[in-house]
Amino acid sequence: MPRTLNLEQLEGPTRALLDTALSEGEPVLLLRDGEPVAVLASPAALETARLGDLPRWEEWLHEMKESITTGGGRSAPAISFPEPPLMDKTMLGFDLSTGTLGSDDGRDFLRAELVRLRVPINDEKLLAEVYAAVLALCEDKERLYEDDVRLVAQKQIAQAPQRIRLLSVTVTSATGLPATAEVTVELGHGPAMRREQGDGPLDAAFKALQRLVSLEPEVENFSVVAATPGSDALAEAVIALSFEGGRFLGAGASTNAIEAGVQAYVNALNFLLEERPAS
Repeated sequence: MPRTLNLEQLEGPTRALLDTALSEGEPVLLLRDGEPVAVLASPAALETARLGDLPRWEEWLHEMKESITTGGGRSAPAISFPEPPLMDKTMLGFDLSTGTLGSDDGRDFLRAELVRLRVPINDEKLLAEVYAAVLALCEDKERLYEDDVRLVAQKQIAQAPQRIRLLSVTVTSATGLPATAEVTVELGHGPAMRREQGDGPLDAAFKALQRLVSLEPEVENFSVVAATPGSDALAEAVIALSFEGGRFLGAGASTNAIEAGVQAYVNALNFLLEERPAS
């Protein structure tokens, strides 16, 4: 928890400056000797972080990063991080130069790599599903990282047993208007679709899923992070749902942050339904 400070404890010019800046809802960048040292933001500014409004939240973080980088007229020192290990696409049987989009050798290589990455898969059907997902990722991403493969495998493993399978999700969002999500899932009796509105794309999608399964679990925690570098980074979503005294964790991964979040919710719902007695 952050430490708290009552605004009434501040006096003089500092109090007047903060009153003015915070009342306008704009973050305040604090400098010391021309260097940025802290950011003050009102609850109104942080409201952009609400669940489902990820694009605006990412934009806000980008603005803060740019302010800190250029604050005081000088650039902050660049921090270099080592690039995570890459996966050789050709060893996976993916080589566009030769028209190879999969092979038995590539699948065997994947099997061995999954053991090394500590997500071994022995079931041939599941391995085939993971291999197909990895090949699709090879087409989507210029660089394929080991973490990409690990996350795809974990996602496929976590989806079993599946009472619900996500077939498609379409979202629309515009400034000043409620977001809309259309979610289609495979249930035990066949495909079902629901369209709902919400405070953001994810909120709308979660509401649609709740209507589809006739359950309303509470979202305890939710996060989406870039698991790998680059503009085409794989987003990894983790969610915790609570329902009738139980807590259910779900994870999802996709190059689309919204889809990763919906996959995580579906994953958590599957675990919830597996433990809940049939009515």
